[in-house]
Amino acid sequence: MDSSASKLRTFINLIRKERSQNNSIVQKALETNLRRMYYLALVVIPMHIAYVVMFWITEPSSGEEAVWRTGIIVVHSIHLIVSLALAIIISRAKRQNHLSNKAVFIQYAFIVSLSAMAISLVTIDQHVTTNITPFLVLCLGLAVIFLLRPTSAFIIFSVVLTAYLLLIGIVQKEPAILLTNRVNGITFVVFGMYLSLILWNTTRKNLFQEEEIKRQQKELEEKNAELQRLAFFDTLTGLYNRRKWFEFAEEESRLICRYNIRSSVVLMDIDHFKKINDDYGHPIGDKILKEIADLLKKNLRAVDKLCRWGGEEFIFLLPNTSVEEARKVAEKLRTLIEQAEFSIDGESIRVKASFGIASIKCEENPIDRAYERVDRALYMAKQGGRNIVVSET
Repeated sequence: MDSSASKLRTFINLIRKERSQNNSIVQKALETNLRRMYYLALVVIPMHIAYVVMFWITEPSSGEEAVWRTGIIVVHSIHLIVSLALAIIISRAKRQNHLSNKAVFIQYAFIVSLSAMAISLVTIDQHVTTNITPFLVLCLGLAVIFLLRPTSAFIIFSVVLTAYLLLIGIVQKEPAILLTNRVNGITFVVFGMYLSLILWNTTRKNLFQEEEIKRQQKELEEKNAELQRLAFFDTLTGLYNRRKWFEFAEEESRLICRYNIRSSVVLMDIDHFKKINDDYGHPIGDKILKEIADLLKKNLRAVDKLCRWGGEEFIFLLPNTSVEEARKVAEKLRTLIEQAEFSIDGESIRVKASFGIASIKCEENPIDRAYERVDRALYMAKQGGRNIVVSET
């Protein structure tokens, strides 16, 4: 008993999974169907006109043929108007970003119009011929033109077959011919249903593969973005790291040599930061580093390149800025840091920082030389009592 219940649950889960997978591609299938219906409508409009003209200009040889010709003209005329209206409606629906229930209605309206036309033509043809070619074309068209879920395809083909079997018997009175046509009609429907299922499964697999490729591409892009973040950004503060800062600095040095502009570099060190880590712990120290990084970012220009140099040191490149102008920037930042209060578990902590400033010159190894000067200036600030700004000498 338990085994039977388990198998039933497994079967139900498989059905639910299959339904969920089918629903995931319905939107794309609907978009494809609308596109195909639009082009089909454009193709059949001149075809209907041609058929109406051909049957109109030909004189009937008998009363029964006249009835047949009139019926054919009426059917093609009606479907000409329907096709024109559907082409206009579909062209408007295609412009929408997301297809609504209106698009679903358009799809089934098109299917109904095609089915009504084909079955009507077959029924009228029985006045003069045993031909059921329009019904064969209908079955193939429903299978090839429309991407239909298996349940939808089964319902549509069942309704079409039922209508065909009933209506063809109204005109065709020869039992043998009627039986043959009905058997052939069933064959066409079975073949069309089989072809529809194959195309649906093939399309579904292709769409699933496309979705999987897109998902993998997205994952790859996210991983590449993460690798780039790790390669160019400091994980604690979110600032640029040394590697990326050197790229900015090298580019700036080339501009300095080409256009003879002035740019500066500032090296900053938080005073007695080791004592903060010893007294409050490294997590508190990390929190203060992040808050100081945010303070620096808010008070520097967008063109300035701020970097965590290592430990409690920060370095920033100030493009098109003289040493004198850089000194004003550093003094402002020094004052803001000195006045800032960092609240840790209800306790207020104050920190101070020392700054060194140097210019970037057009010379051999400009960035290395500039760093030597700015590092020397920071050392002098440390030796001079800390919490001060020192420019290169």
